[in-house]
Amino acid sequence: QVGRSTESPIDFVVTDTISGSQNNDETQITQSTISRFACRIVCDRAPPYTARIFAAGFDSSKNIFLGEKAAKWKNPDGQMDGLTTNGVLVMHPKGGFTEESRPGVWREISVCGDVYTLRETRSAQQRGKLV
Repeated sequence: QVGRSTESPIDFVVTDTISGSQNNDETQITQSTISRFACRIVCDRAPPYTARIFAAGFDSSKNIFLGEKAAKWKNPDGQMDGLTTNGVLVMHPKGGFTEESRPGVWREISVCGDVYTLRETRSAQQRGKLV
């Protein structure tokens, strides 16, 4: 589980810094664009070695945790879905992961693992289009 919180459910703590700092002495923490409980990454250890990303985090009771301002909705099948307040964004490079690769298109991951185009702003209540 990844996020900026230092609470025990978080396995990897990620923080924002102001870009352009030349050394660690100049590095400053700014208002974070990383959600407290950003996402969970689940990887199968047996073939076909599938990896899945789920936006939102899980609290100590293993319940999904989303902030008050997070976008939430009900899917046509009745299942609740949502986006973290700041979004969980992924990008698959064009050309794969090689020296010749180029940046690809950024997408946003929902709580249920669906992939959407980016929202108008990172914290907008309206989700992007399902990809």
